[in-house]
Amino acid sequence: MIIKRSILILAAAMIIASLCPKPAHASPYEGYTYSYWGDAVQSPIAYLPSKAITGQEIGIGPLAAPSDMFAAPDGNLYVLDSGNGRIVVLNSEWKAIRQIQGFDNNGKQDNFNMPEGIFVSGAGHIYVADTENRRVVVLDSSGAFIREIGAPKSEVLSDNFEYFPRKVIVDKAGRIYVVARGVFDGIIEFDSDGDFTGFIGTNPVQFDPVDLFWKTVSTKEQREKMIRFVPIEFNNVDVDTDGFIFTTTADKQTAIPVKRLNPSGIDVLRINGAWGPIGDFSRERSAFIDIDVSGNGVYRTLDSTRGRIFTYNEDGNLLYVIGQLGNQLGTFKTPIAVESFGNRIFVLDRDLGMITEFAATKFGSLVNEANGLYSMGKHDDAAKLWEQVLKLDANYEMAYVGIGKSMLRQGEYKQAMTYLKLGNDREYYSKALTKFRREYMREYFGTYMTGVIALILIVMAVRRGMRIRKEGMKQDAVSQGR
Repeated sequence: MIIKRSILILAAAMIIASLCPKPAHASPYEGYTYSYWGDAVQSPIAYLPSKAITGQEIGIGPLAAPSDMFAAPDGNLYVLDSGNGRIVVLNSEWKAIRQIQGFDNNGKQDNFNMPEGIFVSGAGHIYVADTENRRVVVLDSSGAFIREIGAPKSEVLSDNFEYFPRKVIVDKAGRIYVVARGVFDGIIEFDSDGDFTGFIGTNPVQFDPVDLFWKTVSTKEQREKMIRFVPIEFNNVDVDTDGFIFTTTADKQTAIPVKRLNPSGIDVLRINGAWGPIGDFSRERSAFIDIDVSGNGVYRTLDSTRGRIFTYNEDGNLLYVIGQLGNQLGTFKTPIAVESFGNRIFVLDRDLGMITEFAATKFGSLVNEANGLYSMGKHDDAAKLWEQVLKLDANYEMAYVGIGKSMLRQGEYKQAMTYLKLGNDREYYSKALTKFRREYMREYFGTYMTGVIALILIVMAVRRGMRIRKEGMKQDAVSQGR
């Protein structure tokens, strides 16, 4: 009887346990941001891994050293499987709907040779940086060949110029921009017909002052044996809806690893915060190898040093950090590309041949939505969401700044000063302080002036009384002396 009762109790406990919700899995990485002072501050995790897929799992065979991917506006994901010389197109349900393994090039079968970059235009044309074939191939949405763009031809190019295109983008006007291996003159620009028009956005030359000194005192023969000072080459590129070009530079020594180039090639990246988009602040600097531009001025950089994705807003403020190197779901071995669509982020791992999808948490969704409203100038609506963000993270400086700016617009200058101070926004704090002083003086100017005038009159009356008293004492003294 006792045994039967124990079995019943155990069975009931197992049923109850199976009906209870399972605890959430621990995140494979920590969430953090950086404060105004450059200190790493723990923060809620903005994105968590939702799934990871390989070529085997979707029935197309393993991906061999995939090098790039592109999230199209229709939600399809184009994966450049470089080692297999093919393009794999996935829909939003992770089903392979198309593979482009070759194409007919004017009657001849043609193939890719270790391509490294892919871009899909608004018209659905596919641009591939066919690296080892030294060309850019343009295909239609079905994979049919349209044309190819070979090496640029110009008198300004040296005779030993070698063309190995690595990344390619196209703006709304149809201009084609190519990042090529070993090209230090900037991004190669072609017009919509594929004709070379020049270079844009050359990186500044960086040099060691000691080496520069020795170059100035050395002979011509000695200088020729020394290291040449050349600009840093770009390693990746993306374009926003306004036609501005975002670039990355992997050199850890550069102070400007991210640029936003206007049509003239001038860097117009906004940095209104204390720190620009430089990744981690630790001794070993971040090395950005990819950049993804999404809506509302938000862009994401992929750091190959630690496998992290840094998300910044249009002012260059860090919103959140996700990912890292490791062997769990949500971590990477060799991350090579990052893309986003809606509230999802995709990261391509070259060595694992794997794509990891990240979904926004409640905190991440609130930050994204609040920042979107903030970017559109809807500060009052954004402030309501920033208040919810602060309930999840009381140290989130962007939220304090967003609320402070909203109160500044509403004329609540004293409260705005409080929030802007917590957000360490000195510029807008000064604006709020100026307006507060002006309003304070306008409100109490009459009272102060009345008090000042009254004080002056009192002082004058007291002095006059003292003077009369002194004169009276002198007259008494004179009278007594007589």
